[in-house]
Amino acid sequence: MKKIGLFLTSCLLLISVSLLPTNSASAATNYSDIPVKHRAYEEINYLAQSNITTSDNPSRFSPDGHMTRAHAAAMIGNAIQLLGDQKDTQFSDVPSSNFASGYIEESVKRGIIKGYGDGTFKPDQTLTRGEMAQMISRAFGYQSANVSVAARELMDKGISKGTGNGYFGTGDKMKRGDFTIFLARAINADFRVGEQAISSTAMYVDVNETESLNMRQGPSTNYQVSKKLFTAYPVEVLYKVGDWVFVKVDKDSGFLHSNFLSTNQPSVSSIKDPIDLEVEPPITDTNNALSNLVVIVDPGHGGSDPGSAGNGLIEKDVVLDISKRAKRYFQKTPMQVKMTRETDVFIPLSGRVRFANAHKGDLFISIHANAFNGSASGIETYYYGAGNNPYVAQSKALATYTQKRMLEAWKLADRKVKHKSLHVIRENSMPATLVEIGFIDNKKDSAYIGSASHRDAMAKAIFLGTLDYLYYYEGHKEVASLYSQFNAKPSGKRH
Repeated sequence: MKKIGLFLTSCLLLISVSLLPTNSASAATNYSDIPVKHRAYEEINYLAQSNITTSDNPSRFSPDGHMTRAHAAAMIGNAIQLLGDQKDTQFSDVPSSNFASGYIEESVKRGIIKGYGDGTFKPDQTLTRGEMAQMISRAFGYQSANVSVAARELMDKGISKGTGNGYFGTGDKMKRGDFTIFLARAINADFRVGEQAISSTAMYVDVNETESLNMRQGPSTNYQVSKKLFTAYPVEVLYKVGDWVFVKVDKDSGFLHSNFLSTNQPSVSSIKDPIDLEVEPPITDTNNALSNLVVIVDPGHGGSDPGSAGNGLIEKDVVLDISKRAKRYFQKTPMQVKMTRETDVFIPLSGRVRFANAHKGDLFISIHANAFNGSASGIETYYYGAGNNPYVAQSKALATYTQKRMLEAWKLADRKVKHKSLHVIRENSMPATLVEIGFIDNKKDSAYIGSASHRDAMAKAIFLGTLDYLYYYEGHKEVASLYSQFNAKPSGKRH
């Protein structure tokens, strides 16, 4: 009798029939920017169950951001069960302190990913779709000879549909959400689309007759158990993922650890039928998705920097008042809200950005008032529109929804949504907008700015604009129930 690998005794893989455990539901993603309706929700949630997903922000996955080489190495390495303990590497730009150092070193040793021949790895460089195809090919044993072959392999297997018209887009930058979809499909064929038939090898469960073998939803003991199998029961092995194999058992699919399979059928007096277990769906805690979301409100200027002035008003004072009022609105929801300043203090622009990043902000809203010799009037919002910013689309949408609400609150001229390189929205690592509530030196505008009731209406408008963005752009449908608290309705889709 020939066994695959060495026998393991972990009770998470093998368990006595008399001690069958009760399944516990897997937790849904804790990423605030991955609502249930997101196109990659199922794949991200699937990988998150085994801690395969990685992110620089524990509460935000940034699916439209670029996938770096370090994050790709960590996710693939974790998926195929490489040792990820941080360690020294052969690369001058990957110290042992790098979160992915262990996965990078092990991946290079196994030929999954390569350096640049000059002693560097470039861990923060964005992966291309072609490089992704080669990494998955090598990690999962396809061993495609070059990028073109690897790309075709992924399309043939239903891991990628390409970019249309038979093209793969090998030179395109790899988005984090797309990478996660491709990796989930490489791991679990049930996620694939239009793939070729996969050939199988007949094998048999080989455990003690008093024990059972867990079939799981993924290649890790972190995944739920869907079946209990007994010795000598036949399975169809389709492919390997690290030390695990993807199998078909009767009409069901799942993962078994390869150490407990044999090419020859063990001799037993009778073969027991599998026991099917109820698999609970992932918990979808919609309040949790919102409670993990952090909104940074940034009152402009402060302290020795008064900002603009006019008609007896000072910018630093009125924007602080509006910001505090906005904070009170956010505090009536599950969302977290942080202010860069709550008193009349000076904070440099770089300090505001550091604050937002230190508090793991998901959205950043900077509040200001304009001035222009008393001759200009109106409301405008800004976003940073450089092509290399992964949050351009999100920032523009946030600015757009906020502008609409601000115009409804104060009947002033629409000076539009604009893109501009302003420090606090340019340097932030999250969707960010800067709002100009009106011209403080204009008589009409200052009548709104100087009124406490109008300032409260503006604070509510900024708050509602944020809800609209989350509801329509981010797909947080759980936001819908919040509007009634504030005698409001969703504004309508505007992006």
